[in-house]
Amino acid sequence: MILINKKIPILLLCMLFTLGGSQVLASQTERPLVIVSPWGAKGMDPLVSGFIFTRMGCLETLVTTDDKGGLAPLLASKWHVSDDKLSWTFILRDNVLFHDSTPLTGENTALALKRIFARGKLFKSSPIESVSGSGQKLTIKTKKPFSALPAYLAHSSTAIMSPAAFGTDAEVDKIIGTGFYKLADSDGKTVFNFIAFSDYWGKKATIKRARYLAVSDGETRALMAESGEADIALTLSATAARRLRGMNNIDIHSTAIPRVREITLNANLPFFDTAPERLAISLAIDREGIANAILKNLGTAATQLMPAVSMWHNPGLLPLSHDPEKARQLLEKAGWEKSQDGIYTKDGQEFSFELLTYSTRPMLPVVAEALQSQFAEIGVKMTIMVAKSSQIPSKYKDGTLEAALIGRNFGLVPDSIGTITSDFGPALARGSWGSLGWESEKTNSLIEQYLATFEDQKAAKIRTDIAEILQHELPVIPVSWYDHHVTVSKRISGAKLDPYEIIPYTKGVRWSR
Repeated sequence: MILINKKIPILLLCMLFTLGGSQVLASQTERPLVIVSPWGAKGMDPLVSGFIFTRMGCLETLVTTDDKGGLAPLLASKWHVSDDKLSWTFILRDNVLFHDSTPLTGENTALALKRIFARGKLFKSSPIESVSGSGQKLTIKTKKPFSALPAYLAHSSTAIMSPAAFGTDAEVDKIIGTGFYKLADSDGKTVFNFIAFSDYWGKKATIKRARYLAVSDGETRALMAESGEADIALTLSATAARRLRGMNNIDIHSTAIPRVREITLNANLPFFDTAPERLAISLAIDREGIANAILKNLGTAATQLMPAVSMWHNPGLLPLSHDPEKARQLLEKAGWEKSQDGIYTKDGQEFSFELLTYSTRPMLPVVAEALQSQFAEIGVKMTIMVAKSSQIPSKYKDGTLEAALIGRNFGLVPDSIGTITSDFGPALARGSWGSLGWESEKTNSLIEQYLATFEDQKAAKIRTDIAEILQHELPVIPVSWYDHHVTVSKRISGAKLDPYEIIPYTKGVRWSR
C-alpha cells in the first residue's frame, strides 16, 4: 500500500497519485473523480480484489442490493427457482456489452461462473452442481436446496468478466467487465484509473474519468478530503468526521452499516475454551464507555453481534452488559485464582494473551487500548500487537492466533448467512476471520436448514435461534457496531452511501458545478 506522509506537499501528492508521470488536468470536466479508500488490491483477480472493481462501477454481478439488504436485479433482469428447489434460471439483460464489445450471453456468463464456483472461497462448501447457459438464459443446478444463491451472487467475487479477460489456465489477464467505467490502467495494488464506457447498457457515467487510490493512513485520507484532493474519502474515524463536519467544501455522510468490531478468540486456549470464561471477558468490556468516549456515538455500543441495520438483529435478546464483579466471579468459579500481582492464574498459567489488530480500520488500535485497560481491572493481562490485517488469517490458519480485534463485515452478501456460515458454520467450511476452535452442531444444523428454507417466516425464526446461540456461547465477542463516515466533496452531487457497501460509490455521481 502507498503510505503517505501527511507533511508531503499537495503538489507532490498529486504527482504520486498519477500513473506514468502524467499531469492532473486542471479543467473540472477533465479531472478524475477521486475515491480514496484504505484498501489496496491483493491481486488483479476479482476473486480476491473484486470489491475495488465493483464499487468503482467497472465490474458487475448478476444480482445487487436495494440498499436496504434486499435483492435487486443487475446483469440478471429476473430469476426463479424450480418447484423442486434444485434448478435456478436467471434471465440476462439484453444488449449488454463487455468493455471489449463482446455481448453478454448465457454461454459466456456460465463460463465465468464455472471458474468462480470452482475457485471462489465464498462457494467453498456450497451445493453447486452445474452451470450452463444458452442465449440470454443461465441455469444453475444445486445438489440440494440453496435459497441464498441469489444473495451470494451479489458478492463482488462473482462479478462477470468477458472470456477475453482470461489467459492460460483461466488466470486473469486483464479486467474486462460490463460496468459504466472500464479500467484504463493501474499499478495493480493501490492506484486504479477508469474511463467512462460509452456503450454501457444502463445510465452512463457523466464524469469521464475516475480514480481509486488506496491510502492506508486514516488521517491522510481526512487531509486529502479537507484539501480537496479526494472527492470521496472512505472509512474515516469518528474523530476525523467530527473535525471535518461543517467545513464549507465537504459534506460528511454517516450511516450505520452491518459491520462489527469484535474480538475473535481461539477457543482452543485454556482462557477461552468455555462459555463462562468468554462471558467473563465480555462482562469486562464497558461498551457504552468506548462508544461514547472513542466512537462519539453511544448508539454504536454492541448489545449483541448483529446491529439493528441487519435483518439478523434480534431485539428480543438480553443485551450484553458491563459487570466486572460478575466477570471475576465467573473466572474464580472456573478455577482461576488471583496471584500476588493481581493477574488470574490456573495450573501455573497466567490469564495472559496477545490481541492482534490493525490500523487500516480507524479506531481499532484505540479501542484495543481501552480493552487492555478494562481487562486489567478484572485481573486479565492482554498485550496488543498492531500489524497488517493479513497476519490475522495467516495466524488463524496455523492455529497461532490467540485473539484479534477486527472489523467484521456481515454485509458481504445482502443476507448475512454468507458470513455466518464462514465464521460459525462447519469447521471444514470456515474462512479465516471467524471463531477458532469453537463449533456447535446445533448451529450447523440451523445453518443447513436456513439455506434450504424458502419461507420468510421460517427463515426469520432460524435467524432468531442462531442469534441466541451466538449471544449465549460468545464464540466471538462483539464490542461495537460501525458507523461508516465518508466525506463527499461539494464539487460533486448524486453520491449515496450504501450501508451494505455493494452499490458503486460512483453510481449517479456528477459534477455539481
